[in-house]
Amino acid sequence: MSPEKARVFIAEDNKNFLDIIQEYLEEAGHSVVLKASTLTDALAGVNNLEKLGIDVAVLDGNLDEWETKGYDGQEVLRAIHATAPRVRTIGMSGNKFPNADIDLGKDKVEEIGKIVTKL
Repeated sequence: MSPEKARVFIAEDNKNFLDIIQEYLEEAGHSVVLKASTLTDALAGVNNLEKLGIDVAVLDGNLDEWETKGYDGQEVLRAIHATAPRVRTIGMSGNKFPNADIDLGKDKVEEIGKIVTKL
């Protein structure tokens, strides 16, 4: 991966927050190649990560407004580990995000561009 120009997948159900993540990533020189806002779309997208040359996945823990325990994000993370293990992962959730390469949390979204560059 060339960290200065990472290709990124974002799974986030909140459109406004997804736009904010994308803005910070693009300001840092990264490209958002794939986005998903539901668990179903995120899992379908995981099947294309290697084909699209994705370097980093930024994952929300909850991809359904009624899900609050972080299970959705963990399901997507397990799918990434199984099908695209070279993709680095960043958890961006209000909950803890175990097993991600970096558990950043939503309160540090302004750091996402720098974090991806350092991966």
